[in-house]
Amino acid sequence: MRRPDAGKSACAPTHPHAIAVVPRPPLGRPFDVSLPSGALRLTLERPHGAAPRDLSSAVASGLVSADRPLDALPLFEAHVIEAIATALGALEPPSARLTCRNCGEVFDVVRKEIVPLGPLLEGASDPQLDRRAEPGAEHPLPRPIGIGRARRATTFRLAPRTFADRPRLIALLGDPASDELLPLPTGPALVRAIGLSLGEVKSPVAIARALDALDDDAFHEAWGAIARAFDETHYSPRLLAPAQCPACGARHDVEVPPRVVLDVERARDEEREPFPSLDDFRARAAEIAREELEKADLLGMQGIEIVVDEGVPPCDDGGEPLLGSYTPRIEPAHDAPTRAPFEIALYYRSFASMHEEEPYDVDAEIRETIAHELEHHQNFLDGHDPLDEEERAEIVRERRRIYGERPVDELRAGARWLLGDVARFLRATWPLWLVVAIALSLVIATSR
Repeated sequence: MRRPDAGKSACAPTHPHAIAVVPRPPLGRPFDVSLPSGALRLTLERPHGAAPRDLSSAVASGLVSADRPLDALPLFEAHVIEAIATALGALEPPSARLTCRNCGEVFDVVRKEIVPLGPLLEGASDPQLDRRAEPGAEHPLPRPIGIGRARRATTFRLAPRTFADRPRLIALLGDPASDELLPLPTGPALVRAIGLSLGEVKSPVAIARALDALDDDAFHEAWGAIARAFDETHYSPRLLAPAQCPACGARHDVEVPPRVVLDVERARDEEREPFPSLDDFRARAAEIAREELEKADLLGMQGIEIVVDEGVPPCDDGGEPLLGSYTPRIEPAHDAPTRAPFEIALYYRSFASMHEEEPYDVDAEIRETIAHELEHHQNFLDGHDPLDEEERAEIVRERRRIYGERPVDELRAGARWLLGDVARFLRATWPLWLVVAIALSLVIATSR
């Protein structure tokens, strides 16, 4: 499950999340939650000893209660309640172990520490992060599926599911918090558990047979559409909490609560074009750079250096690894450009990682990145870079979308990012500080 890109959809805002009458409700006191199914009076108790790891255990132990049966809540709403209970400490799911997508660092994330609680409590209405597919809505199939001898389905539906239905899903698909994925049991039991119907056919046995009869490509297309629709129906994009790699600052989205996994990872397409080697990438970048410099009438200008960096890419203020960067050189004494090169860097690992996720036109992406950084260069020479200002403003807007307007969440999130920046700075510069400390010790010793 991934957080959707900002601004790609024009769908109308929805209002699925919580509105609290007090900021950050204390444990032990009831507070009101506004959900699509109606108002809910929720009470969270402080655990004595180890906190339960999921909502089912917390409800069974009396740590989470409400003024109407929680088992009857739609699964989408139960997951919102579980995220709120996690953030407030009434339950604690297992930590998530991540491998950084940018630098490869392995690190653990405590889920309750990263939940952006503000929007859940205030009732955000972002058209992307707060959207929801209605249970029972009709979805198109990527290609028709034959059922039996005469019927063909072009659409599918997923029936409503409640919190009471989740244990059956977990029994079939495994513990959502576990790193071990069970083989997908695409039989009648799973069809029944997710409430799947194909066209007008509702028989789990007939549907399971139809899916089993598909070839690999057709099955992955169909099941991919079903899994996406299941996530959009039962999980809010708001429940992806951002976590920062402590080594490089790259952002990762962590599920809170962990979701049951319907996805099936396809085998790699061995016939797709491999990503260029570092030497080949450098050669292509150099050729494209000459073309772009000529187009911008900068080919004969001294002082522009375009390099390919094979190291760990830096991240922008939002935690996104950079494809490229522009570094102007300033004369410290005069606050003016020097004769040293203005550097445009292309980050090989970012291009390779993006290609690993989904193949693309590498030359076109190199060209677009160089053209983008040359625009920064021209703006710098003009003395004003509106492109840089807009990029930074967009990062701020994205943080507001995720964390909301509540100062408590902004401060907590900001403190985590600041501590991460300080830690990375010290990790990178500790040899210098060691030399300074030794020199200072020698000065003190000789002055005595």
